[in-house]
Amino acid sequence: MSMQLVVFALGKDEYGFDIAAVNGILRAKKFDVKSMPGTSKTIEGMINVRGSINYILNLRSKFDLPGKMLDQESKFIMFGSGRAANTGCIVDEVTDIVKLEDTDLQPAPLFVSGRNSEFVKSIGKLGERIIIILDPEYILASEERPALESG
Repeated sequence: MSMQLVVFALGKDEYGFDIAAVNGILRAKKFDVKSMPGTSKTIEGMINVRGSINYILNLRSKFDLPGKMLDQESKFIMFGSGRAANTGCIVDEVTDIVKLEDTDLQPAPLFVSGRNSEFVKSIGKLGERIIIILDPEYILASEERPALESG
């Protein structure tokens, strides 16, 4: 069995989402992100996509990475189902679409702990590249879900 991934960069690291969970990739500069008062700092705000309100998560804040202004390469990866429906995340750049075989995947290490551990699905190897595969179903930490579900 194989897995196809949308691979993206955050800083110097590469991450990926199963392509089946991705609903679209949008140029961040084309949207005006409206802030949403009373939400976690990891929720950047909301955008209007074809008449539908979508919430944008800032993965840099979530992973405690230094902030970065949106630029021409910045993208929103949008999700289309489950808990992550109508949610997207800001990434520095979408770098690749790749296919990994089971032999290229390893489970997330047991020593990954804390609030970010539930959404690391596995680790992918592609040549010398290491891709941290995230699970969008769990990308929203427990303190963020109630705010979005009530909105």
